[in-house]
Amino acid sequence: MKEATGSHAVLLFRLFVPYAVILLASLLVGWFAYHKTSELVESESRERNSAVLGQVRESLDRRFAEIETIARQMSSESKVLSFQFVKSPFSDTHPYRLWELEKSLFDYQVFNHFIVDYYIAYKNSGMVVSPGKVYTSRQFYDLQLHYEGLSYEDWYKQLFNEFHYKTYMPGTEVKYEGKAYSVVSYMQSFGSRDSQGMITVLIDNKQIQEMLGHIDIEQGGFAYIADQNGRVISQIGDVFPDSNLKALAVREGFSRGQWKGEDMLITQTTSGYNGWTYVAAQPEAVVLRKAHYIKELTLSVFTASLALGLAAAFVLAYRSSTPVIKLQRMLPSADRRGTNRNRLLRLNAMEDIHHSVSALIDSREELRRRLDEQLPLMQNVFFDRLLKGGFTSMEDVENAMDHAKISICGTCHTLAVIRLGGYQAPYNEGMLTELDIVKLAVSDRISGMEPDSLKIHDLGENQLALLLSSHADTEERCREEVKRRVTRIFDQILSLHQAGITIAVGGQQSRLTEIYRSFGEAIFVQNHAYWGGREQIIFHDDMKLTVPAYYFPSDVEQRLIQMVKSGNYQETQQLIQMIRDKNKGELQPSLAVERILSQELCGTLLKCRERGQQGPDGRIPEIDTILKAADPRMDPASLIEMVQRGLLELCRQNEQRKKSHNDKLAVQLASFIHEHFHDPDLSLAMLAREARTSEAYVSYFFKEHIGLNFSDYLEDIRMNRAKALLAGENRPISEIALSVGYLSLNSFSRAFKRANGVSATEYRRLNQA
Repeated sequence: MKEATGSHAVLLFRLFVPYAVILLASLLVGWFAYHKTSELVESESRERNSAVLGQVRESLDRRFAEIETIARQMSSESKVLSFQFVKSPFSDTHPYRLWELEKSLFDYQVFNHFIVDYYIAYKNSGMVVSPGKVYTSRQFYDLQLHYEGLSYEDWYKQLFNEFHYKTYMPGTEVKYEGKAYSVVSYMQSFGSRDSQGMITVLIDNKQIQEMLGHIDIEQGGFAYIADQNGRVISQIGDVFPDSNLKALAVREGFSRGQWKGEDMLITQTTSGYNGWTYVAAQPEAVVLRKAHYIKELTLSVFTASLALGLAAAFVLAYRSSTPVIKLQRMLPSADRRGTNRNRLLRLNAMEDIHHSVSALIDSREELRRRLDEQLPLMQNVFFDRLLKGGFTSMEDVENAMDHAKISICGTCHTLAVIRLGGYQAPYNEGMLTELDIVKLAVSDRISGMEPDSLKIHDLGENQLALLLSSHADTEERCREEVKRRVTRIFDQILSLHQAGITIAVGGQQSRLTEIYRSFGEAIFVQNHAYWGGREQIIFHDDMKLTVPAYYFPSDVEQRLIQMVKSGNYQETQQLIQMIRDKNKGELQPSLAVERILSQELCGTLLKCRERGQQGPDGRIPEIDTILKAADPRMDPASLIEMVQRGLLELCRQNEQRKKSHNDKLAVQLASFIHEHFHDPDLSLAMLAREARTSEAYVSYFFKEHIGLNFSDYLEDIRMNRAKALLAGENRPISEIALSVGYLSLNSFSRAFKRANGVSATEYRRLNQA
């Protein structure tokens, strides 16, 4: 008995040792994996921050270069430079120059959202000019721009007490036009110190902070941008522009440092464009938190696994050694008592096996029941895989059909897609519920027609897939049979769903493994049918592909906008007629393309409309037209016709407005000449200032609307007045010449003889005689 017990212990130990060794080896592998994971996490964090920081630097370098280019271009403009010498901005012609300067400023904010706005300040005149705004410096700071914590006097000293060259001020909270912003101010001086001007560009600091926000700075981290003098321009996270930043040991690339008593992983890069420093810092504990978590999890899991594994190893070793000991006890040397005991143990083992087998049979029946419950899901998975081309051989298809209890027989297979109309994305819960009810009714109706040779599959949303199998011996007979069956199916389900049904049918395939090709053709046909919007049943073999297009190129649009704005009604009408002919006669676009064309024409109508232009009743007819165009129920052709009528009406209004303006201008110029013809300095320049336009335009306008050159018209008025004075008064001819605008008697005499054919003296003698 002691010998058997000793053998049992030795055997148990030998079986137990391999299990323990395997478990300990697994623990060592886990510990090694933790160290590698920690290094990998730190490396990935460093590389990610370095890459993102480099992208932010390159992006901001381009943005700052654009801003500096804009400021340099503005500071070199003649109108901007010339106004710096004006000291009295509201005297003489300076208001007109100020108005011209304001109109010449380009609104960069429309195209560059990085810029909040910009303004030009003049020291001599005390004026501030920006796109669409002209203020005195005091009014501008009180009404438009106000820096938080900065008085007007400090702001004014900041502008003009020193000469700024590419100066960036740190991000500051401001109120601009009544709205709160955080801006970085770019300042560029121009001119001399006595007549200094200043261009200030307000840069949106929130966009800079959003760029920095792409850097991973979790709990306690920060990122900032500092200029070449160490001044923080913008930052995010727990950092402020104070002297503590100098205590942060930062060098180019990756480094470690201390910040507020905490170990930090720091990444720095320096801009080659302006020498600015970009810094991102993360707490080392946060970066390695995942690695620490893996470490704790690894230790916990493997400690528990070791304890459970050792216990399981002991049990398994014991169970593996027990049969051997039983065999030893069954030897003839065993006593009668031991034999009875071994028999009892054997009976208990058989009973355990009996119970185990019974439980296995019960589990098998339960598994079969659950498989029957999952049968619809398995069938859906089969059809999804079949339509995606997931089967590589017929053997795989047959095995999958056997598991899903599906039978598909035939020599020719075709896939069709049914689309239920009346439902458009986005789908809500009510729409999806209604769709499920409609699809269930359609599936029941179709399944009752051909239960053996037709399979139906739900594609989701508003689409169903039909797999039609046929035993036709030729492809032509198969195609004809499919057309008859699809037409019959369409007639059957049309009574169930009146909102519109489209059936797209792909090509025929002889193998089920190739049915995905037919499905792809059906989807293509379905998309084409939805684009065209006219057919209800479309077969891939019969479909004629057309490229959806319409005629309205960009150069035609620009020409149309120019003619409408200039009021050229006849040419506008001809161009619109040409667009109609091109789209109806040559291209014949589909309904969807016509709707796109109508929307583009609506955009053109908006571009033609001048700002502030309204109808006589205060309404805006063009807006009414565009609001009607937003109605999806409106026919695209009628919509195009309505928009074209709106363009013609807008052109007619511009034509009338242009004629009215020209008549007023002609009367204004003629009256001015009649009132000032005696002024020797009367010239085209004076007329241009009176009309607030250019000399070239006044000269052209005279010739076009009055019929004479300006000089001929002025000379005609002066000669008529001189003839009246010569005939009615006895004043000296020199006085008459001076009264009609001639400083020299010789120039008057030459002009009089050239205009009347006789000298002034002869004319007086003849008329007085």
